[in-house]
Amino acid sequence: MVFKRAWIGILLILVLSLTLPSPSAGQQAVDSGWTPPKLLGGGWWQSVAIDQEGRLHVGWFGGVEVNDGGMHDALMYAVREPDGTWKPTNDAIYTGDGGYTVRNALAVTSDGILHAVFRAVTRHQYARAPARAADSAANWTTPIEMNSFGYYVDMTKDRNDVLHLMYSGGQGIISRGGTITMAELSPCAFCNDMFYRRSTDGGRTWSSDVPISFEAESGSDRMDIFEGLSGRLYTVWDEGLDWYQGRGTALDVRIIYSEDGGLSWSDKIILDGGGHADRRPIQIGAVEMLDGALMVVWRYSTDIDRNIYYQITDDLGQTWTPPQPIPGFVARSINDSPLDDYELLLDRLGTVWLFATGQPNLQRQANAGLYAVQYRNGSWLTPQRLFYSPEYRPEWPKAALGINNDIHLTFFLRGWKEYVTTYQDATADLTVYYTYYPGNLPSTAVAFNPTQTPRPTPTIVQELRPTQTPFMLQEPMEQPPGLVTADTYAAQTILGGTIAVGVLCAFILSLVQFIIRRR
Repeated sequence: MVFKRAWIGILLILVLSLTLPSPSAGQQAVDSGWTPPKLLGGGWWQSVAIDQEGRLHVGWFGGVEVNDGGMHDALMYAVREPDGTWKPTNDAIYTGDGGYTVRNALAVTSDGILHAVFRAVTRHQYARAPARAADSAANWTTPIEMNSFGYYVDMTKDRNDVLHLMYSGGQGIISRGGTITMAELSPCAFCNDMFYRRSTDGGRTWSSDVPISFEAESGSDRMDIFEGLSGRLYTVWDEGLDWYQGRGTALDVRIIYSEDGGLSWSDKIILDGGGHADRRPIQIGAVEMLDGALMVVWRYSTDIDRNIYYQITDDLGQTWTPPQPIPGFVARSINDSPLDDYELLLDRLGTVWLFATGQPNLQRQANAGLYAVQYRNGSWLTPQRLFYSPEYRPEWPKAALGINNDIHLTFFLRGWKEYVTTYQDATADLTVYYTYYPGNLPSTAVAFNPTQTPRPTPTIVQELRPTQTPFMLQEPMEQPPGLVTADTYAAQTILGGTIAVGVLCAFILSLVQFIIRRR
């Protein structure tokens, strides 16, 4: 019996030593030109927006401790003034309790209003505040509900101050000609589809939900919406796997665009990464370049190939350059985090900036670092590593171009405590950081415009195209059945590690029992 216990103890220690990152003294490395990373506060999943006066707004998912030791979920907010000073971080909007992920997006219109969409428990909401005074929670409007259930969300404003919202949601029950249908079937039952809404009166009223990606057997994840220099709107997303519901399989990455401010959308442009049976593209980012061409980047959904690829089209997706790896670094392991994102940004000189986490090569086993890579005159320059630490992993880079052609970059860090199971410990080492790249052009700052007379938002009607798989007919549900989802802080941070450790432990315990029986 003593021998058996000793063997089990030794092997469990070995498992933990292989799976848990050990805290060790490390250092952060910042390349020349970028400021040292500045801590903004505890939390993750940040978004950024910059207004026309040069004020940077940052929102993220954080927690506010209460007297009984618990935590309120909140949309945290920080602002960097045009003179470079920061106001104190505050919890701008209370969103609920329970550690539900506050996905969020910000936009600023020319009248000086900061707009925010965010996830409150399991639904999306909208609120706004004066951009010059959004650091006070009292200045935010009462949130209005945008949908009853959703996860990912993104928002932008165009040159006409129209707000455009994309979200992944579980609308599920859609009326088509009086017939009630349910979109999702096995193998992706209850997966999220993608919907669009717009507002032409500063968020006071919104159009009805327009289904953009409404597939019967797959989910829509990780969408981004943005306006190019041409005035064209673009939306990119991953199709297939729904991480939140834990169903589906990665299929491809997709793009649509609108030439009329979101009133109508193009057919889907699908990139399948070469059609390989053992790998599919995910984690798409995109940017419209100075000449009007569209560049996208993506990676594969497995570690079979860890290159980060890019493609370019100059005819709105009719033809593409072949997928080419970006030289100088590779993606982090897909098992480290399935939730990361790439950020592409175009500066005023025509340089495309890619912000991504990765490592120098496949042989190096150290933590991934945060990189900036520039694309100029048809070539990628040597990647610059902006942050590295053996104790922390950077993730989710989000950037904004400033009024002097300067770059404001945010990211969050996951610490080694991510494998613990308590709510407090799981959030202890999640922190949001900011770094800055000075500009080199004259300021484009202008004062806010007077508030315009609100214009009513027309209701958008869009027919759903028939799907290859018939919809399942059933009565509308008040609420979807209770589902096991990866939602809270602890669930998100330990999901991958817990599964791997569980499988490994089961294997080792079986091996121990076999050895004991043989003895």
